[in-house]
Amino acid sequence: MLGWWLVKRHERQRLATQRGEQLGAILDSLEVLCRALAQEQVESSEAVIRMSVLLDSLPDTIAPKVDLAAIHQLAEQCQQFDRGDVRKSLTPRQRHRQDQQRWTLEDEQKEVVLQATQRLAEVIPSWRSGLGLSR
Repeated sequence: MLGWWLVKRHERQRLATQRGEQLGAILDSLEVLCRALAQEQVESSEAVIRMSVLLDSLPDTIAPKVDLAAIHQLAEQCQQFDRGDVRKSLTPRQRHRQDQQRWTLEDEQKEVVLQATQRLAEVIPSWRSGLGLSR
């Protein structure tokens, strides 16, 4: 009976360690994306799509809460544009039209997205600490 309990305990510890590593990697990726966007090394549409997916991977209990609605809003609006193989199959004119629309969205929301990204960058250390993750 003690052997079974030790095996279960070890398994829970292993899963907790694995989840902690995953959360640490998510937070690391978010930090990189925040810096890249602030330094204009990546288009905001690309950054917010990636950020939105990563943010959705974090536990609902993460605290403190911050207003990141601008990130999710632009990411959702960008879902209308073709990506990957579908984008490759478009004519150059169609791709250009979509790019123009996307760039307009990015320009219109640039300030609020940058503000949300700054809030995100500032809260990540608190999230890391709250999750018991070290840097």
